[in-house]
Amino acid sequence: MNDLAMKDLATNPYDAVAYPGHAFSQTHPAHLATIAHIHGMTPVPTATMRVLELGCGSGGNLIPMALQCPGAELVGIDLSGRAIARAKAEAAELGLSNLSFEQRDIMAVTTGLGQFDYIIVHGVYSWVPQPVRERIMALFGELLAPQGIAYVSYNALPGCRLRDLARDVMLFETREIDDPVEKVRVARAAIKRFAEATDAETFYGVALRERAKQIEDIPDNVLYHDDLNPGARAFALHEVLAAAEPHRLQFLAETSFPNNFGGARGPAQQVLNAIPISEPLRQEQALDLLIGRCFRQTLLCRADVALHRGLAGFSFTPYHLAANVQEDEDKVDEKRPGAASFLFADGVRLAVDLPAAKAALRALGRTWPGNIRYDELVALALQEAGPDREHEIERLNEALTAIYRAGLIEINLEPHRLATRISERPVASLLARRQALASHEVTDLRHRAVALDGVVVRKFVSLLDGTRTPAMLLDELNAFLAEVHASGRGGSALPKQATAAEVDMHLKDVARLALLAG
Repeated sequence: MNDLAMKDLATNPYDAVAYPGHAFSQTHPAHLATIAHIHGMTPVPTATMRVLELGCGSGGNLIPMALQCPGAELVGIDLSGRAIARAKAEAAELGLSNLSFEQRDIMAVTTGLGQFDYIIVHGVYSWVPQPVRERIMALFGELLAPQGIAYVSYNALPGCRLRDLARDVMLFETREIDDPVEKVRVARAAIKRFAEATDAETFYGVALRERAKQIEDIPDNVLYHDDLNPGARAFALHEVLAAAEPHRLQFLAETSFPNNFGGARGPAQQVLNAIPISEPLRQEQALDLLIGRCFRQTLLCRADVALHRGLAGFSFTPYHLAANVQEDEDKVDEKRPGAASFLFADGVRLAVDLPAAKAALRALGRTWPGNIRYDELVALALQEAGPDREHEIERLNEALTAIYRAGLIEINLEPHRLATRISERPVASLLARRQALASHEVTDLRHRAVALDGVVVRKFVSLLDGTRTPAMLLDELNAFLAEVHASGRGGSALPKQATAAEVDMHLKDVARLALLAG
């Protein structure tokens, strides 16, 4: 049933209309710890961390963390009684003893919870009243451990000024409507009607039409909470940092670090390069003004922590590297006969001619979605290095750093806990198996929400509990298909039978999706 079908409005709109909850990889403490470590901090390992999420919803972000880190302690707080009830039920069914959920107003949270190494506030700050925003910052100051990291996301200026053009239309047209279903229906019709009636030759007309197209792809419950909340507002980075300063907090980085200049090209890049690295706020704010960023995911830490800015003197030595990359052997650059073409997951293509760098990228591609320790990667890349090994390592580091700066290689202090090789009796994560029974979207072991393509794949994932060989999986899959077709629910879209080759293909796909447990 669509969440908007629930018309019994409660005091809390998130009880009336559930907000979709799932894992957000950018909030995972392992990711935050890596960024903090690069900046000279000593973050607490995920194995023993304490994590607090304010506005945790139904636990879609915290539950996967708790499963992967049994020695950690995690606390989720949300105002929605329905969301907390769902979170508690799921945690109980999974047997999680290191995770607790509590229905509580953020205004009522106190220091009695103790200190936390990581505090996460995702999708809350821009959508709550000003006193709640002030309390969020105060809680960061009160509850953050000395080397702790706070994450806060919010709609950002100036980019959201264009988004607000459409919000003005929808909020005005729905100002007297309370029912969520009707409110969303009228809002969608209004923005379409107004956008199509504007002058397409004007700046306003172009902006309104572009946002109207984007709204077509936004789920009803997201549109209801994000765009039809009349109290929602966007913030410039300097406003958020000004709110943090009285609580002795400072800007650490964005979760997109180190690709801070993503989207800035040519003259824009020159403007940013002219700003000293010792002025991160000015640099980051200038970037927003140049590219019109709409959303920020900002990390804060205590003001007395001495931070190292930039990548000068940076070394890959402590880290594990990963990249979703494949060599395109059919792509040949006639002007660079020794270069190999590498295609990354986001569509970026690089031509690489340094032998060690080519070998490193091939190794990373073979290992994805897993990581490789830096020293192991160097050994693989330099297997055929000549006598001047030190020079080759230096050149390799330069190449890897450039690719890392572009956001194409990720590094982590801790390796992801997953399997890249298919065992005799493969095991998908417990959470993914459970989720596959009810939804096409599951959480992978890199803390991402991934989509499964169809009921056959969903059934296949649910069968990967470590008790079945590929032959047994084939038998189970065919029994499932026979049952579905016998019931008349199969239709023409589902095959009559699966083959051993298809089972092998599914196993490789599941491994590539980071669903196999190590």
